[in-house]
Amino acid sequence: MVLIDLDLLDLTLKLFVQTLEKGIYAPLTQGGSSLTPVQENCLRFIYYHPSPLAKEIADGLQISNAAVTKLIDRLERKGLVIREYPKNDRRQIIITLTETGRKLLENTHGQTCRRLQEIVDRLEPEMLASFVEGLKAFLKAALVNTEQLDRVCLRCGRAHVRDCPGNLIYRGFTGEDRFPPKNEKEEGR
Repeated sequence: MVLIDLDLLDLTLKLFVQTLEKGIYAPLTQGGSSLTPVQENCLRFIYYHPSPLAKEIADGLQISNAAVTKLIDRLERKGLVIREYPKNDRRQIIITLTETGRKLLENTHGQTCRRLQEIVDRLEPEMLASFVEGLKAFLKAALVNTEQLDRVCLRCGRAHVRDCPGNLIYRGFTGEDRFPPKNEKEEGR
């Protein structure tokens, strides 16, 4: 067993998290104000699950139907999403991103990737490979059951990223993907 200074590890992890939050993953902003983390998660969920029902968003974000209604109200007022009511069942509410909402997510993702690429470019290839393997090993050691994985899952699933470490850990527990493909078209992703 390797002895490690836990206080120093704790400090290092906190510095790592701050670097990610403030140096790479800047909050989404619109009109000079930042979106809340829940608003960001909602927009990303809609982006990865085109035209979901409001109930699917509530389930995916693990919030109540009442909370998702208020959340959608706020995002709609900001011009980031719209509600659509199918003619055959007006009780269903489909949520879609507006062009503004889609561009906000895509622009922010592009900026994040550029900042991340700048850092990755400064690492030696062997160090980068070790870092990635270390992150995966840490997650596997930290997430020891499906309940823990559920609490941290980013909900981008439905087989969008089959090689996501969360999906791989889930597959290790259950033998199947966290979000199996809905159809043959998604099977190849």
